[in-house]
Amino acid sequence: MSVKENKSTTDTFDKRKNRDRTYRDLWSRPGFFIRRLHQIHVGLWADECQGENLTPIQFGMLSVLSSGEAMDQLTLSTYVGVDRVSGADVIRRLKRRGFLEINPSERDKRAKNLQITDLGRQIVERVRPRMIRVQAKLVSPLTEQELEEFERLIKKLIKANNTASRAPMGRA
Repeated sequence: MSVKENKSTTDTFDKRKNRDRTYRDLWSRPGFFIRRLHQIHVGLWADECQGENLTPIQFGMLSVLSSGEAMDQLTLSTYVGVDRVSGADVIRRLKRRGFLEINPSERDKRAKNLQITDLGRQIVERVRPRMIRVQAKLVSPLTEQELEEFERLIKKLIKANNTASRAPMGRA
């Protein structure tokens, strides 16, 4: 074997070794796990809810409003953990589809209250069983005890780091 061939083999081995190390490094990063789990959740949602043209955030907003409590845009966005601009975009889409209405606030004429419509309630009721299946599929590999521990730990992380978010949640 020539020196050139040997160097090429060594370079290839070194590159592969570095790539393997880089890949392993991902598996020691909590942020990577969280992002990946989010991608999986979105994929499960898309599979289960295809045809509804409804995102998890849209469903979350409608779910909050389905309690019957009217609230302003900022409050709703804060409850679901999205920033004001993204929240306004989601609200605009939901209004355009007839899932919510926007009315002037009785307390503050500059503010606008959001309220779910009957059509919005219908979609929440229609999609809720699918959402439950998505959640069940996502955590199905866990035992009951593991699920309780997972929920306890993830809530602890969210509460401890909530203010570091670009969109801190209310009622976290």
